[in-house]
Parts: sequence; C-alpha cells; structure tokens
Amino acid sequence: MKRTTIRKVEDILRDYPKIDKYIEKREQELRYPTVPRDDNVGGGKAQYKYPETTLNTIITIDDDRRINALKHQREVIDDCLDDVGHDTEVIITELYFCKRPQYTIDGLITSHLINVSRRNAFRLKNSFIKECAKGFGLYDVD
Repeated sequence: MKRTTIRKVEDILRDYPKIDKYIEKREQELRYPTVPRDDNVGGGKAQYKYPETTLNTIITIDDDRRINALKHQREVIDDCLDDVGHDTEVIITELYFCKRPQYTIDGLITSHLINVSRRNAFRLKNSFIKECAKGFGLYDVD
C-alpha cells in the first residue's frame, strides 16, 4: 500500500471522533444558510429569493455530498471496528481516537494494555488500516 494512502486513512481515523460534529455543522449550514448582505443601495428588490422550504432543505441534506461522505467514513470505520479483536481496538483507539495519546505501540505493550508481541501489534494496526482503505475505496495493489 502506498504511503500516501496510509496517511490519508490515518487522517480519516484521527477525524473519526469528530465526524458527528462535522455532520451536524454541515446540516446547520444547509438548514440556516447565511444570506449575503445586499450592498446595492437604492436598487430594486427584483432579485429577492424566497427562503427555502423545509422540503427543499431535507432534500438538500439527503443529497449533500459532504454529509454522505462523512456518513460513509463513519460506517466504514464502525464496520472495521466491529470485525477486530480487543487488542486492535485498543491500538486504534489509543493511536488515533485519543485527543492526546499517552502511549505508543511499545507503551501499550509494556503497560500490558495489549497482550501481543511488537511485531504482531504493528501487523494488527496495518491490517486495520488496510481494511479501512478498502472500505474507503483507496486501496491500491502494489
């Protein structure tokens, strides 16, 4: 797998705890769009647009690419987390989901938070990233 693909997946994993906030923020942007200030002093109101109806807002939210992409990312990561064991979940949670990680993989092993060898811990992490990349459609065969 390419290094850039690994970095992209790691960035998505680091954003995972904030995905719900991103989705909510985007929905708020669509529900309550900011109206640009009219600097046309003395001009007519011929170009006045009526506010969007609730139905149009719902359709916009359902069709929004950014929201759908964020939901897809959340689903892929959730599915990948469901398919892994305890050790992989601890590794991924500590390395990517914590705001300020306390441990590295070596620290997790020495603190006995995971019960695998160093080599196996890296293998677990890499296989999780590979599965996520497949789910995101980023996986390329080298």
